[in-house]
Amino acid sequence: MTDQQPLTFGVWVAGIIARWRLVVKVMGLTLIAAALAAVLLPPIWEARASFVTTGSANSKMANALSGGGAGIQGLASQLGVSPGSEPSESPNFYVKLIQSEELRRRLLRSRFQDPRSKSPRDSATLLDILRIKSDDPARRMEIGVKNMGKAINPDFDLKTNLVTLKVRLRWPELAAAVANRTIELVDAFNHEQRVSRARSKRIFVQSRLDSAKIELQNAEERQRFFYDQNRQWRQSPQLVFEEGRVRRNVDVATDLFLTLQRQFETARLDEFNDAAVITVVDPGVPPRKAQWPRYWLLLASSLFIGGILGVLVAGSAAIMNDWRGRNPATASAIHDSIAALPFPLGERRRRPRLG
Repeated sequence: MTDQQPLTFGVWVAGIIARWRLVVKVMGLTLIAAALAAVLLPPIWEARASFVTTGSANSKMANALSGGGAGIQGLASQLGVSPGSEPSESPNFYVKLIQSEELRRRLLRSRFQDPRSKSPRDSATLLDILRIKSDDPARRMEIGVKNMGKAINPDFDLKTNLVTLKVRLRWPELAAAVANRTIELVDAFNHEQRVSRARSKRIFVQSRLDSAKIELQNAEERQRFFYDQNRQWRQSPQLVFEEGRVRRNVDVATDLFLTLQRQFETARLDEFNDAAVITVVDPGVPPRKAQWPRYWLLLASSLFIGGILGVLVAGSAAIMNDWRGRNPATASAIHDSIAALPFPLGERRRRPRLG
């Protein structure tokens, strides 16, 4: 080993400064790579839309009857759940709904104006517009679902329950149309699920109401038959007891029928009215400025990243040079091993060895 100055921080910095040309080269390559990315990569446009929801009639009534509980309501708001309402009416639910695969599949099957066509009448499904390449239709849809998961970014505000979504695509008009279509699908899915639930309840209550009506008719028929056959029933203790039992059966059947009748009318109203309503606050509008590329930001970030990479490369070169000075035999062995490799790794660096 040769006598060599220890590698201190000052020596390392001096080595980097001595290799300033290498730093400049790395920065230049970074700028070239950023310029190529700005030219080759398509522009990205971001459209934004937002909406709020109004709770159903049942949730409003439950909220009015619940009264106090400010602490619990505050905790529920922090979790994205509207206090006094169902979890499926919270803004967090709508964010998860936008992120669901089923809604993305419906969105991919929706038709939009083809941005590549000059005719406004030309339309295609979003899956075709994105030009996802795959021979398997299921795999093609799967790739489209993943891409839409990256393109659509939903979020919500805890204080206002405002749900916002950002859509990033290659065309500004398509990005706005996809944002608006997403809200339409959320509204349709919301109404479809809630009406389906109310319809199931109405059908069940209707079936019980029909059964209760038949039971009431049978009880009334037994009561009429009893009175027809026993006109002097008040004079017999046994018949008085039997008449009381028949009358109680009629009363029970009547109460059940009236209760189910009220529930059936309520279920019929809920089927049409008991659904959370979506109110659009900001519809999607085609943006006028692209989200990518932003040249000044790209230039500044390229210079910053290029400078860091240049310092790292120059610093690594200074460390390697110090290591070679301290371990010449090992460095020579590694050099010879690299030189022995086949072209293009070794032949280019192979040198004749002196005897």
